[in-house]
Amino acid sequence: MKDQNRTNTDTGQDKNRSPAVVPSVLQLAWAFLIIGLTAYSVAMLQQLKALVVGKKWLSQKEMDEGLAMVQLYPGPIMFNLATYAAYRIKGFGGALIATFLFVLPSYLLMLLLSWLYLNYGNVGWVHPLFIALEAMVVGIIVHIALDFSKRYVQDGKTAFLAGIAFILMLYKINAFWLILLAMVLGVALFWRDKIGTNSKNNVETETAPIPGKWQWRLAAIILSGSVFIALMVLGLLWKNESGILLLSMFKVGAVAFGNGMTIMPLLQQEAVISHHWLTMKQFTDGIAFGQITPGPFLITATFIGYKVSGLTGSLLATVGMFYPSFFYTIVMSELYEKIKKNVLIQKALRGILAAFTGMLFFVVLSLGTISLVSSAAYIWAVGALIAVRYFQLNILWIFLIGIGAEALLYLAGFSVL
Repeated sequence: MKDQNRTNTDTGQDKNRSPAVVPSVLQLAWAFLIIGLTAYSVAMLQQLKALVVGKKWLSQKEMDEGLAMVQLYPGPIMFNLATYAAYRIKGFGGALIATFLFVLPSYLLMLLLSWLYLNYGNVGWVHPLFIALEAMVVGIIVHIALDFSKRYVQDGKTAFLAGIAFILMLYKINAFWLILLAMVLGVALFWRDKIGTNSKNNVETETAPIPGKWQWRLAAIILSGSVFIALMVLGLLWKNESGILLLSMFKVGAVAFGNGMTIMPLLQQEAVISHHWLTMKQFTDGIAFGQITPGPFLITATFIGYKVSGLTGSLLATVGMFYPSFFYTIVMSELYEKIKKNVLIQKALRGILAAFTGMLFFVVLSLGTISLVSSAAYIWAVGALIAVRYFQLNILWIFLIGIGAEALLYLAGFSVL
């Protein structure tokens, strides 16, 4: 099916707005499957925005609004953003299919790695691939951070917010409280500013409404909410190890804020300390697998589930980890659609995006400290930055070239990482 323009027949879309392109469900599903198969870590943000905005499925403004929104509730930020994008493009059905295919590649890869690890236990090959991958991710994140600085740090106020966020992250302040502070400061600092007067990138424009009639969207929310409750009740009533596993992963997915690295301590608490499902070494190896596999970093939950009760456990752990985020995103997308034109909300979002820029530079610092451990790692990082920023090389090719080259060096016994 060919791409078609959004119409305003039943949606109330502003006729003066340039229409967005609407993909077919098949096109959306295939695109999200490819992202799930090729996107790594925070670099996923670059690939997701390049796809959605590049194909004009959503505007840059809609994606930026989504990025600010998904930081306000629990769940891994990049998974939340992917769900938001799919929901805004194709409604509930599109979001359900797209996010399933987004997670599927990493789930299957983690399942394979879990089987190999638990049967053979030799993961020496993971380390050089992990270091090379993380070094390249550092380069990609530098590119993202620079782009965010250009868009959202353009005066003393926004620079102040970015700096405050960076400093508070250094002191390990919870990201949830940091975002709340950014909202309050955003309203206070930009109180007298008119929307669109401080930046050419903040000009107020119309955005397309969520597809589908509101009655059907409400029914979809009620249905997904029922599944949310059913998973929680099943975990509470199912008293064997599988039920405990489901409830444990569901709790982490339902209450943890931030990205994969900030949620990981809660996962460690459940898997290693509270339930003793994994040793610390096994948990560390599971994290490494989560890093070298594409898609959401918290796919480590699949590894934990497989260790506890095989294939069934892997499915329960994965659903428990990611379904709360899916449900929250659907609900928050609808709520945000109702309040996004409020002046206070817009100023708060401006504060969040400025603060997020500072958080990105903190990610560069923290990840760089861990990953840039040799001259070769710096070469991978700088090479990735140059390739994506100045040659606009697709991230997929950057990662494939880097991982392939490092794998060949390792097999030949010449790896220097």
